[in-house]
Amino acid sequence: MRAPLLFGGLAVLFVTLLARALYLQGIDTKFLQEQGSARYSRELPVPAHRGRIVDRAGEALALSTPVKSLWAFPSRFEASPSQLRELARILETTPQKVQATLDANGDFAFVARQIPPETAYRAMALRIPGLHEQQEYRRFYPGGDVTAHIVGFTGDRDAGQEGIELAQQTWLAGIPGSRRVLINRRNEAVEDVAAIRAPQAGRDLALSLDTRLQ
Repeated sequence: MRAPLLFGGLAVLFVTLLARALYLQGIDTKFLQEQGSARYSRELPVPAHRGRIVDRAGEALALSTPVKSLWAFPSRFEASPSQLRELARILETTPQKVQATLDANGDFAFVARQIPPETAYRAMALRIPGLHEQQEYRRFYPGGDVTAHIVGFTGDRDAGQEGIELAQQTWLAGIPGSRRVLINRRNEAVEDVAAIRAPQAGRDLALSLDTRLQ
């Protein structure tokens, strides 16, 4: 009776040790994968929609419209020579300038900023591995020079520089959000949902000015 019991005990011990080894291997594999992903992740700002500036009749003096920006992790950007030439043509630049932008910006680079959505669509249609897009906003001033001295303008970071845009920056700007982007094994951008903070839109501002009388 002792021999069968001994062999049975050894078998149970073997199975237990094997299961433990597989479990630890699974943890190590997951850990290494997570560490590998972390090298190709970045927290990107999510711009807040800036509030409109309107006159007392509700006519827009300043408003923000959606545009697109293209970005990449340079080490994961894998355009063929023909794709790079076509991308440069779409962006109205040269392949050398696109490559220089990538080379000069370390682990993250904006390939193009605030371009029309249709331009971004054509660029993304090239299906270049490692090229990604995100939505931003561009400020427009329908009143042009007539109200420019009052309304002012915003800079590259969508912050007020002069006039009402500067004086009412906090009211108009809102609060930007953020999102963490991971690059998977297929070189696709995958959002880490747990790291997303939604932006809070800015508030509209109505002036006592009547542009019809200007």
